[in-house]
Amino acid sequence: MSNETVRATVYLQVQPEYKQWMTDRSKPESINGAKVIRSTQKRSASPEPGTVEVKLTIELPKAAFTPLAPEAIVVIPETMTQPHPVEVEAADANEEN
Repeated sequence: MSNETVRATVYLQVQPEYKQWMTDRSKPESINGAKVIRSTQKRSASPEPGTVEVKLTIELPKAAFTPLAPEAIVVIPETMTQPHPVEVEAADANEEN
């Protein structure tokens, strides 16, 4: 982090959304999607049952606080779901590589 950037951390409680026709919800293939049901500044002392708590820290330039609406999609592969930091560098999807 440089003097030109700031960091913000949020804890997201993510709840799976199941396929309605699946009766066995113990298998990953029964999950149809997910939604964030709560966000907090600190780790929750009592997360909602069945949720996963994800710590997300974003670093952005101080200049981003000008009239701008940054947007990001972060994809976390299954191989990286063990508790350790995942670092992602944002790229403009509208620009060619």
